Amino acid sequence: MTHTVPSSHTASTLPRWQLWMPYLTLIAAVFVAYANVYENGFLFDDDLIIRMNENLRHWDFVRLLSSSTTGGAHIPGGFFRPVQMLLYFIVYHIGGETKFGFHLLNVSLHAINACLVYRLGQRMKFAPGACFWAALLWALHPIHTEAITYMSATADPMFAMLVLTCVLMVMPDYSLRKCLMATPVFLLALLSKETAVVAPALIVACIFYQTDKPWRIKPYLNTWPLWIIAILFIVWRMNDMNFDGPKRYALLYHLPEYGNLRNYSAHFSYRVYTFLATLPNYAGLFIWPVGLHMERNFAIFTDFWRGDVVIGALMVGAAVLYVTTQRRPQGKALSWGLLWFAGAHAPDTGLFVTGNSLLLEHWMYLPSVGLFLGIAESVALWLAATPLKAAKLVVIGCCALASVALTIRTMNQNEVWKDAISFYDNIFKYGELSARAHNNMALAYMDRGEPEKALHELQLAVAMTDSYAETRHNMALIYLQLPNANAHVPEAIANLNRALEIDPHFYRSDLALAQIYRQTGDEAQAQYYEAKAQRDLDFMRR
Repeated sequence: MTHTVPSSHTASTLPRWQLWMPYLTLIAAVFVAYANVYENGFLFDDDLIIRMNENLRHWDFVRLLSSSTTGGAHIPGGFFRPVQMLLYFIVYHIGGETKFGFHLLNVSLHAINACLVYRLGQRMKFAPGACFWAALLWALHPIHTEAITYMSATADPMFAMLVLTCVLMVMPDYSLRKCLMATPVFLLALLSKETAVVAPALIVACIFYQTDKPWRIKPYLNTWPLWIIAILFIVWRMNDMNFDGPKRYALLYHLPEYGNLRNYSAHFSYRVYTFLATLPNYAGLFIWPVGLHMERNFAIFTDFWRGDVVIGALMVGAAVLYVTTQRRPQGKALSWGLLWFAGAHAPDTGLFVTGNSLLLEHWMYLPSVGLFLGIAESVALWLAATPLKAAKLVVIGCCALASVALTIRTMNQNEVWKDAISFYDNIFKYGELSARAHNNMALAYMDRGEPEKALHELQLAVAMTDSYAETRHNMALIYLQLPNANAHVPEAIANLNRALEIDPHFYRSDLALAQIYRQTGDEAQAQYYEAKAQRDLDFMRR
């Protein structure tokens, strides 16, 4: 295969220490931007995936590597991400249940990814300056705090690191031998997060950019081993009932409160309209990164003639037109960036596989790599051609100011993740309705010894949806912490029974009922629920 070098950039002849400077600068910048995360508490799913995960505490690698992300907490569902679980196991056995260790893991992975983004730009023959500024701005952008500051989000930087490594391994000639050598890395990426399945598509995007004749099929054929693995993985994940995926989500959609998602899943046109509407919203978060928060209740769009849908359609149309008609070397970099974004974001669009969310910030972690590099190289090529001598200084100055602004914004966003109260207050500030968030806010109030506030949060959660056994179980525990707890025992028992109606195998409610009945002198009922708890626990461990 022959390759074009679409720009005039030549290989650097700088001394070795200067060649390392961009990497060291990127690493330092990441650790500065995330310097205030290490005391941030366990939030959201951190309790289920880390703190309650019994698999991290025992040297049973079969269970650790075969269970879901929530299996160690005996919660059904969850994702199959054994690499993430293995990393948590290592961190736990080095430092225990340490906030510092789990945060350091994510920040370190992000620093490595910043270096890989820079290296990817170099292997694409982009301008050194463009590669550096693209990697720096990408690494500092606060939209990635959801993937880095959130301890349980390790899967995002981990799978991105392995996918980027896989792409770099097959460059620059994309030979069959290199594709075969990259397959173990690709498999590890798939075992880190399901969306790593996009790796072959990203390699195709790189071939499209670097081959002389991008519309010929032959240059792409060497990637067949990766495509076969991807197809087999997709078939398995689409049909496995043990982990979160289409089969389990189909059951979720039958709950009354998920009726909108059921309609969304059943109507392809709704999924198209909603996907289009997400695009201008994502663009807004990149351009003006304010209002960042989890638990977004993004609307399902059922009509094309809505502002966000029309704007999204125009964005897609412009991108397709640009990629298919661009012939100038100066335009190919952005074409590659758009193709990279499309390929990396495809699993999360809802067009092919529906889930339980419509728009999440961490979905942009890998797709945005192409946009940052493609735009940066396009600007670099424009600077090389423009007669305006001051243009380069202006652009560099703007990039430097943007780096400072993004660092400050990222550090501010890290503060939002400081503890449960600040985190959930930030969600509610934007008017989001989330039963799960109210349940978790209640747990924070319980930890602070404020049961009345905790009870109020759980009542709000139940009012939104009475389909979570965890919420009813927590409500029962709070009733037993209120003043004059004996008077609230009937309410506690009623909530525990309701938890078992929702999930008959929720063994923690069995144990709570056994304890209550033993304290009230009903030994027969206590023994019954203890035996049931053991049966339910055995069921969950299967």
